[in-house]
Amino acid sequence: MFALIDCNNFYASCERVFQPHLNDKPVVILSNNDGCVIARSNEAKSLGIPMGAPAFKYKELFQKNRVQVFSSNFTLYGDISNRVMSIISRFVPDVEVYSIDEAFIKFNGFSEDETNKKCKDIIDTILKWTGIPVSIGLAPTKSLAKAANRIAKKYSNKTDGFYSINNNEKRIKVLKNISVGDIWGIGFQNEKKLSRVNVKSGMDFINLPDNWVKKNMSIIGLKLKKELEGIPTLDIEEGKVDKKSIATTRSFESEISSLDDLIERITTFSVVASKKLRRQNSECNMISVFIRSNPFKKNSERSHFSLTRTLPFSTNSSIEISKFAVETFEENLF
Repeated sequence: MFALIDCNNFYASCERVFQPHLNDKPVVILSNNDGCVIARSNEAKSLGIPMGAPAFKYKELFQKNRVQVFSSNFTLYGDISNRVMSIISRFVPDVEVYSIDEAFIKFNGFSEDETNKKCKDIIDTILKWTGIPVSIGLAPTKSLAKAANRIAKKYSNKTDGFYSINNNEKRIKVLKNISVGDIWGIGFQNEKKLSRVNVKSGMDFINLPDNWVKKNMSIIGLKLKKELEGIPTLDIEEGKVDKKSIATTRSFESEISSLDDLIERITTFSVVASKKLRRQNSECNMISVFIRSNPFKKNSERSHFSLTRTLPFSTNSSIEISKFAVETFEENLF
């Protein structure tokens, strides 16, 4: 069984760790230049503040509703993320840090009751040791675990932050009620293709012929379909061999055009690489940041760049490495 552990409203929760008086109050986090909203607490969401909202347009609403506004602090978020991931690794050996606030884990050799107990213990321990609330979705595949997590988070009062798709009846119910655009890995372009053939839900998607999916969405789309059918095609990704150089790379599940989203991913990958360094008792004195556009997207300009920086001292600190990586990216970008 796979589980996806997701920190709830992570950036806002990080700010609340150091300022508990913000609990139950609306909180928003702004992008690096304080231009737009990149994170919201549930209370802020209930006020109708959308993701990406231009801060200047909502200034009056912020003041009227006493919304607490913060500039993003990716160094802080990266450090707390590392603490959360370290706690998770105490419970299970197979951990894949997927983003700054998400991790996939895999349970092998545990009964259903043991697995459920471990998930609840993880939720309680992370909250007690870091102050960060998390939700967990459990399922036979990573894609279904992602869907299960949405339910755990959306209906937290009923699920206590944990939901398991542990039978076919639950799987079918989830797929019937999830919009195809909300399925992990579909992406905007594929959502448009599916809309043209009247595919609206996850159930509509898995009812498509395999040949159509492979032809129109490639082998990746077919693997996703199998995942939603309950057939695992994706496993935990985690490097286990000591190396003289460490690379943390991943293709994104959808196109990213936001600068702040890129910075968040750079921070996340820096934290993951730092963890691998510490695991093999190593340090680094040089880092590289590289990004490239989708090489398979037709009729679009392709770009690729790589930036390298020699550090002023050797380190395996998540805080230092993520800070240097983001600085290297921003200095060369601007």
